[in-house]
Parts: sequence; structure tokens; C-alpha cells
Amino acid sequence: MRTNNIENSKGISFDVKGLKIPSRFFFAPINTGLSENGVLSEEFFEFYKERSHSSIGINYIGNVAIDPKYVTNPNTAYFTDQTSQWEKLTKLIRKRGSVPGIQIACRNSSLTPIRRMINNDVETYLNTVRKDLINIPREEIQDIINKFIDTSIKASKLGFDVIQIHAAHGYFLSQLLSKSLNIRADEYNASDLFFLKTIINGIRDKKPNLIIDLRISFLEGIKNDIQEKKDKEDLIKKLIDLDIDIISFSNGIYDVNKQLIYPLEQWGHACFLENIIEYAYKYPNILWNYAGNIWGIDILGLEELPNNLSFSLGRALIADPLFVEKSINNKTHLINRCEHKNKCHYYSLNLSHIGCPIYELNKNTID
Repeated sequence: MRTNNIENSKGISFDVKGLKIPSRFFFAPINTGLSENGVLSEEFFEFYKERSHSSIGINYIGNVAIDPKYVTNPNTAYFTDQTSQWEKLTKLIRKRGSVPGIQIACRNSSLTPIRRMINNDVETYLNTVRKDLINIPREEIQDIINKFIDTSIKASKLGFDVIQIHAAHGYFLSQLLSKSLNIRADEYNASDLFFLKTIINGIRDKKPNLIIDLRISFLEGIKNDIQEKKDKEDLIKKLIDLDIDIISFSNGIYDVNKQLIYPLEQWGHACFLENIIEYAYKYPNILWNYAGNIWGIDILGLEELPNNLSFSLGRALIADPLFVEKSINNKTHLINRCEHKNKCHYYSLNLSHIGCPIYELNKNTID
């Protein structure tokens, strides 16, 4: 991977497999809830259109399920026979100046996703997931692996240049990666990464130049932080030997503690950034991505950070789709800032799709 300076901005661009990613700031993958039976609504298109600019390097379509039976909630997106809508979307994102990315995901659990932010009965969750993983047949795991490969290849054909494999937040691949959850002793154990290698090699066989991103939860919220960091250090040593272009850090398990996924305001700006910086310095040929509580680009201290470190923004860009553009053009006084109204956590509020009072109040000012 090569990095190049962008003139007149606080960002840098990346050259990955011959594709220029125009900015180090990405729109984080988000399950918007703006689709029904796999069909994308007009609101879905508008949501991603407004957050596509040359100041946004990759615009990730979040949480696209590998199959309807593996959705997170009824309004989760997935591929249907109506592929033209996805081609329209990727062309729109590219025309607006961003690189089209997609997060491929699978939730496979006997548990209904919890709505509250913190699970008060973590032991039941742990025991249920361990039992689920032990009992799932090899054939079903292999079928899920094949669906990850097939969905990624299909996404590439529909115009997506970046595929993010969702192995964070307690989704199925995240569970397989977790030594706290996966106690299988066969080839699908938590240590050998056979399932990840199979997915990545399967994609590479058909699409050798496709950019592959892997998203993991650095802190799961199960063990103490010291032990979790040690586990992730061991995991990352294995991941860098895989044919992955980007490793994205998030945190948390959805059914344990959502606050690690959506950090509290009082935890501070970029509160988990220290967990990733050392890896960016140590492994310069990987593009690393950080997400979590980024409120201001001007206070990130970019001149002190490694050039192969990128940032995914969620709430800031939901509240103001021009957050990055205003930031790098010294118009921070015009930013409509997230005020933690929490309507973006729509599922927790028993709502069907994403919302943002700050965006709704100011949307008529968006170009």
C-alpha cells in the first residue's frame, strides 16, 4: 500500500491495489433500517448520496446480510434479484467522489438482539452462544463461509470496490474469532482462523484486486481490558499474514454492552485510539482504521499520527453529512454537531429505522 499527501487538506489519500482512496476519513458502516425485504428505499439512496464526497474516502453500506435468514432486524439490507438498485447506488457514490464500500455480515444466533444498552445477564448470553457454536454443524458453517464468498463477489460485480467482512460486535464471525465464546476443537476453532482464510482465499481466487477489509472488536467487554488486549495482540499477529488490505477496529458485542460500540460522550474524544496506533506503526503495509467518538478532526492531532491510519465516522456524519468537508476547509463553525440524541440507536428505541434530530433540523442547508 502506498500513501500520498493530498494538497490543501488535513487528510491523505491511499493507493490500494491501484485504486485511489481520496481521503483517510470514511463513513462508518451502519445498519440504517431503510430497506424492506431487501429492497432499498428512496431514503436509503438519499442517506448515502449526501454522505458521498471526495472528503469521504470510502462510503460503506453497512450490515448487508449474506442471506435473508441471517439479517439483524427485518429492515436489514441484503441482495435480491433487483440488482439494478445496487448498481445505481455504487455509481451514485462514485460519481459524488467516494469509493463504494460494503460491509458483509451474518447474524446467526438463537438469541433475539437485546434492545437495552447493557445486558444484565451476560452469563446467559455467554453460555447460549457457546452452546450455539458447539452445536452448529460443520456443513452449516461451510455454507455460511460460501455465502460470504459469493456475496462478496456479487458485490464486486455490482460496483463495490471495498468489501468489509464483519467480524465484530458479536456477529457470527466475531463469535468464531472469540476465545471467550468459541470453544470448538475442530477446524473452526478460535485460534487457527481457518474460516477467515477460506473466505479471503475464496474471494481472492475470483477477485484478486478487490480491496478486503476486516472489522474486529478490539475490546469485547467480556474479559478485563488487559487480557482482551493480549488476546487481540495474538490475533493481529495472525491477521497480518492473511491477504487483507485494511483492518478496522471497533469495540463491543451488541448483546453484551452497546456502549463500547457507541461510546459515551463522557469517555472522551477518540477514546480508544491508543489501542490501534501501535499496530499502524508496527505494520505499515496494512491500512488501519479507527472508529469511536470522533467529534473533531482538528483535535485528532493528525501530524502526530502514522500515515497508514484512517478513521471511520458515524454519528458526526449522520448529524452533518458535510462534517469532514467543513472540517478540512476551516469551516468548523458551520458544523451541525451530534448532540447525542441517540435516535441513531433506533433499534434500542424500538424504532424501525435510523433518525437524527440534528440532521432533520438542518437538512435544508445541505448542498
